[in-house]
Amino acid sequence: MHFEVKEILLALLGGAFIALSSTLNLLLNGRITGMSSIFYTISTHNTKEGFTWKLMFLLGLICPVYILYLCADDDGTIQETAYFNPKYVNIWALLLGGVLVGIGTKTGNGCTSGHAVCGIPRLAKRSIVATSLFLAFGIGTAMLFWHLEWIRGVDTASDWGTDYEDTGFKIMTYVMTLAVLCTGVVMAAMEVRSGGKSKKDLVVDFALSFLIGAIFGTGLAVSGMCNPRKIVGFLTIDPDTWDPSLIFVMVSAVGINLVTFQLILRKAKAPLLQGKFQSPKSEFDVPVIVGPILFGIGWGISGLCPGPGMLNLFMLPQGFLFVAALAAGMQIATRVVVPLLEAKKSVVSPAAPASAAVTPSSSASASVNGVSISSSK
Repeated sequence: MHFEVKEILLALLGGAFIALSSTLNLLLNGRITGMSSIFYTISTHNTKEGFTWKLMFLLGLICPVYILYLCADDDGTIQETAYFNPKYVNIWALLLGGVLVGIGTKTGNGCTSGHAVCGIPRLAKRSIVATSLFLAFGIGTAMLFWHLEWIRGVDTASDWGTDYEDTGFKIMTYVMTLAVLCTGVVMAAMEVRSGGKSKKDLVVDFALSFLIGAIFGTGLAVSGMCNPRKIVGFLTIDPDTWDPSLIFVMVSAVGINLVTFQLILRKAKAPLLQGKFQSPKSEFDVPVIVGPILFGIGWGISGLCPGPGMLNLFMLPQGFLFVAALAAGMQIATRVVVPLLEAKKSVVSPAAPASAAVTPSSSASASVNGVSISSSK
């Protein structure tokens, strides 16, 4: 077993930050902090699903990473926890893992944040089953594949590796971050000017989204969740090398949310700043089995899920490969996997009563809504 007391303390602290962020999002806005939903909305530029506040959340998410990177403690503990040397990650693992994570999270409507951090505290059976599945398949996949050198990427270091201290890469990430920041500010300003909600409400919403994202990003970076090798170190259960840090992150985040979420959902009639609480998909169906299994396999191969993947886009040379594969996987799920599963479901379902035949529009509407329910996990 490999761990240090300081790393465990950082894992607990990071989990507490993640819990604080997701609790504030629920209390103030009634929103479930689902990183896969946030990524999908941004990557598809879906303005009907809260694009601007999610973009502001992303901007907040990446800021602490730079601060921790530039102002880390002298012995580099936080840097070593939050980042990894990209010389030891194979691009094929990132690509294959990214596609599977994308398909899985979109099919199952959730990832580690939506199902585990926010779903289990709501006592959602769907999320409890999903979390159990992606953990089991993540562990099984990591133990199987990370014994292979082509996955670990050690032999390809000279071809694909580059140090994140490289000046050219740093400049590129600074420019990319500045471009995203400017885009977010411009789009937020345009939405404020366009009307709808009051300007004050929109400004408050976007500012709080940025803050909540910053708290969440701090939790990811401090806890080590951005480091694929640390995640795989947890998933690869080995007596000599197993890293239990992720357990402490999850215990901290889920444990705190279990208390705060229950208090909020039982005591509050509505969020403090929005009209109502979001209602994630609750139906127990085939996608909630298939999706987490695929997500777990991809997670075990790449060591990344949507939240850390978005952060690594701005911090690591190979980060864009995972994010591109993640986006592609979500499109495959939306266009192929989910419709396939829905079609199979409709085939095996019992025939509707004859009286229902006179109202086909209502049946079609139900089918469409079943596929297009927007989950914030």
